[in-house]
Amino acid sequence: MEHHLVPFASLEWISGWFTLASIGIFALVFLPKLEVRTQRNVERVWAFALLVSTAIEHLYMFSAGTWSTEWSLPLQMCSLSGLLAVYTLLTHNKTTYIFLLFWGVSGGLHSLLTPEMTLGSHAIYSITYYFWHASIIMVPIYFFKARRFGLSKRSFFKVWGWTHAVWIVVGLFDWGVGANYMYILEPPKVDNPFVMGGFPYHLIGFEFAGILHFGLTALIFGSLSRRFNHNASSEKVLT
Repeated sequence: MEHHLVPFASLEWISGWFTLASIGIFALVFLPKLEVRTQRNVERVWAFALLVSTAIEHLYMFSAGTWSTEWSLPLQMCSLSGLLAVYTLLTHNKTTYIFLLFWGVSGGLHSLLTPEMTLGSHAIYSITYYFWHASIIMVPIYFFKARRFGLSKRSFFKVWGWTHAVWIVVGLFDWGVGANYMYILEPPKVDNPFVMGGFPYHLIGFEFAGILHFGLTALIFGSLSRRFNHNASSEKVLT
């Protein structure tokens, strides 16, 4: 399937950041002001909207005859982050929230900075792409700010270790079916300073990028968590 690369500062590129800003204002300004029961219902609607968006995407691929195991399964990091966002919105589970905070914020921002739509350029893919990626950025930030979910000192090592386990599993799947989920067997085509060389050398850049982005996430949100005394425990919290 031909990838769609969105030119930097194009109208389509700007629309992605507009989507992020709109969801951010909704999640951080308006949603926390709602009565608790209404707030929970809106969170469920948000989760449902994410599921509907990916269902529409898959239905369109089936109807167009383009669905394939090589590119259509939700095995990209941002796709997995979206599923974590759905689960976190529905359950308030702090373990999935922590993984979403590390995976979604950095991965989503990079996906908006250098968008590469692996399914093509159809409007459906563009709409779902930006809604999905804006959501995986804002859902964990919403839980951090509005629900006062924190970040423990051990979170970096926990997420870093399990991320490598996920890479290995997805990489073996890629090798078995000839896919390239998470860009493990072949680097993305975007112009990104962390993407250098072909397989396996591009994975070194991924490693450095992971350390940098996960480290910044732990530093920033860990510091804010301690400053505002957010709850960093791992139990599930429902209201």
